[in-house]
Amino acid sequence: MPSEGYVDSFYARTLRERRAHPPLEGDLDVETLVIGGGLAGCATALDLAEHGHKVALVEARRIGWGASGRNGGFVSDGFPGGYPALVERVGVERARELHKLARMGNLLLRERIERYGIDCGPVQDGALRCNMAGQSKSLAEFCDFMARNFDTHYTHWPRERVREALSTDRYADALFNPNTYAVQPLDVTCGLARACADEGAAVFEGTRVISLTSHGDRKEVRTAKGRIRADRLVIACGGYVQGVHKTISSATVPIATFVMVTEPLGEMLKKAIRIPYAISDIKIATNYYRPLADTRLLWGGRVLAWERPAAELARVLKRDMVSFYPDLAGARIEIAWGGMMPFTRHKLPVIGEIERNVWYATGFGGLGLALTTTAGRLISEAIREGDQAWRVFAQFGLPYAGGKLGKIPAQLVYWRHQLAAKFGLSQNP
Repeated sequence: MPSEGYVDSFYARTLRERRAHPPLEGDLDVETLVIGGGLAGCATALDLAEHGHKVALVEARRIGWGASGRNGGFVSDGFPGGYPALVERVGVERARELHKLARMGNLLLRERIERYGIDCGPVQDGALRCNMAGQSKSLAEFCDFMARNFDTHYTHWPRERVREALSTDRYADALFNPNTYAVQPLDVTCGLARACADEGAAVFEGTRVISLTSHGDRKEVRTAKGRIRADRLVIACGGYVQGVHKTISSATVPIATFVMVTEPLGEMLKKAIRIPYAISDIKIATNYYRPLADTRLLWGGRVLAWERPAAELARVLKRDMVSFYPDLAGARIEIAWGGMMPFTRHKLPVIGEIERNVWYATGFGGLGLALTTTAGRLISEAIREGDQAWRVFAQFGLPYAGGKLGKIPAQLVYWRHQLAAKFGLSQNP
């Protein structure tokens, strides 16, 4: 059975970082209040607490309850839309700055997992990114692009090597990324919250924000049974921000994505997938999957503007899996679940100060494990030292996207991309 208070998922059923945190009762006074107990909120609170800052974190449900605890667990340096699109938008020099910051988040998260003994393994090192069959461009070109512009080196796998590793004819070539690793994301998020508390932060679960007000230079947040006064706020609520802050809510489009886990497959899995890496492909929406230590297969993919019942998810995702690996048709799906990811209208993550002493971090999409850690470090350094590195993300802004109403055009865009993929039009890696 899943841990109490969580959506039923494989992660909730196998959770090891089980420390619970009480709800807030009474009044509290801190330097900074972080709202949202996902990866971004925990990373920000931890960075502040590590530097002796008086900080509190409040989460409406359980730590990692949202997308932070329900995703595929891939820790990657990437950006939604891919690096070629990023270069086209901001230029190569600014894109290099963003890449270095994403890489920093990747390495910092790994360091914290080790430093705080977060039980989120076994960690899977390395990832294979696969090109769909029928595409005209080889991923060798992209490998050259990353080496030339970002001093980042991937290994190109020709089609023959891909076929030796994977029993599917759906892929052409691939690239191997040694910098990506995979973890149990709910354990990571809960482990970061534990580290926050151990470093002196006040961490509260089951504490929904009812109102935000300002009194002079100070902020006041009311919850059902308490009140927190703070010099500043950090809002890091992801796809579940609705109602917390009007401007941030209106700029955030919550989009659902889905994951399933099979029963242990033994030799059936080893014959189909003969590598121990996380795997994804270049399409809209990406299929992402990885063999687990006990020979289960975790498979994620698809996006929708709404969540779907677990039984329906299992059926649809299994159909996707079998379309790539027909030999897995007999696999039983043990569990399936969904969650809402935060997207912005420009599909890029944003970090900034929306008004004096009110910070935000959102828009991480499906690449949040590294970038949320980056966000926490940048916001913490801005608060503690006045550092301005965060402005490289703030340039993207928070354009109005309709909030929940933005799901409708987002779904239409996804369907358009699906249609393009059906006719063999290329996607960015």
